[in-house]
Amino acid sequence: MRKSKTPEPYPDSGPLPKPPGTPIIQPRQTRDLTAMPLRASVLTLAIPAVIRGALQSVIGMVSLMVVGVLGPEAIAAVGVGNRIMLIFVVILQALSVGATALVARYIGAKDFRGAQEVVNQAVALSFVVGSAIALIGIFFAEPIMRGMLSLQEVPDPVVLEMGTTYLQILSSSYVIAVLLFMANAIFQGAGDMRTPLFIMTYVNVINLIGAYVLVIGVGPIPSLGITGAALAAGFARASGALIALWILAGNRGIIGMKRGQGFSLQLPIVRSILRVGGPAALENGVRRGSQVLYTILIAGMGTAPMAANSIALNVQSLGFEPGFGFGLAATALVGQNLGARNPKRAQEAGQESFRMGLLVSLVISAIFLLVPGPLARLYTNDPETIRLTVICLRIVAISQPFLSMVMVYSGGLRGAGDTTFVLYSSIIGTWGIRLVGAYYLGIHLGYGLVGVWFSMAVDHFVQGLILLRRFRLGRWKTIKL
Repeated sequence: MRKSKTPEPYPDSGPLPKPPGTPIIQPRQTRDLTAMPLRASVLTLAIPAVIRGALQSVIGMVSLMVVGVLGPEAIAAVGVGNRIMLIFVVILQALSVGATALVARYIGAKDFRGAQEVVNQAVALSFVVGSAIALIGIFFAEPIMRGMLSLQEVPDPVVLEMGTTYLQILSSSYVIAVLLFMANAIFQGAGDMRTPLFIMTYVNVINLIGAYVLVIGVGPIPSLGITGAALAAGFARASGALIALWILAGNRGIIGMKRGQGFSLQLPIVRSILRVGGPAALENGVRRGSQVLYTILIAGMGTAPMAANSIALNVQSLGFEPGFGFGLAATALVGQNLGARNPKRAQEAGQESFRMGLLVSLVISAIFLLVPGPLARLYTNDPETIRLTVICLRIVAISQPFLSMVMVYSGGLRGAGDTTFVLYSSIIGTWGIRLVGAYYLGIHLGYGLVGVWFSMAVDHFVQGLILLRRFRLGRWKTIKL
């Protein structure tokens, strides 16, 4: 059996012995999350994450509304471009999930030097991944966009041109911007949700201001159209990444980099990061791959369905954030409590995270169900686009509680390192149910975009129940990282 420096989650509780020669490097964490009352620990982590996600969603919605003044083609181009960028960060998922789980386990075991070593390796790897993403996006943007529009009899030339420009500019910023996502994962593993909140608030406000100024044009600054939207998003993310690096390198937060180590790669730590995050990367690849085919299917339906899909996804992000925030709380708390050798509390933390996240998601469901029309009209005046968006949002309202279940329990399992099972669940849901259902209902039976979104709701329902059962069985408590 492979030896691991990382503390292992034995059933008994109690302090772990400190490894010989480990210096006392105390982080700037004021509260021990493993010793706080359970509900308080969940709220301490989840509230900043939910606020961050909600703010990001609202500003993302407003930014897309700004792009909407350029017409449905611009909305479709940005939607397809953003979907492609999500594919590019599949490898990053391996690094970020692995870093989150390992940092959480070390922090729970009070091995702060080990946590700092993980941070150094994660930062170094993020630059490698960011450079690869940038090169692919710059040189292959047009053929990638053509592939996304391949089911159209004649690819919409406006969407193709706009999407190519948007993708080239945005991907070039990822040399630096990837670090933003990695740093947030590191902070979250350490139980610090406030620093990502502050950084992402800055990023989103800069993105919104930049989009308004550069897309519409203000004073002497001319309208740059879709180019302006890409420049605003790229600059905001890259500058946010530099702020995160400044915090980590200077040890100005709860967790930071180990000084004197630099960016030289240490293979044992890299292997640990990839061993935990590898299945998460495959899971993300499976999920994003199905979404690409999803988008190709929808693109073949025409510009209005593409625009409606982009709008519905954008609005749905509001409902996604409660599950995301409480899922992050579950990830950190499960990992830290396992590191502190308290698996019983780890399970209770995951269950409490879901209960609280469910209450918030039900409120979001009510909004989607009652006022989908006004939400759709904030983006466009096109009647067909509005009609399709309204139907999609009502489907989302019904599936929202199960999406929250998927987000929270998959987050808890990732915190324990049980990423392989989450991968299997994702394969069943996104390919076996969502993609097959989208083709059968949307194309074969002719229900179009409505059939596609209905199949997604069924996917959330099935995956939610699968992950709930896995978490309750508790086999993840003995996984060694």
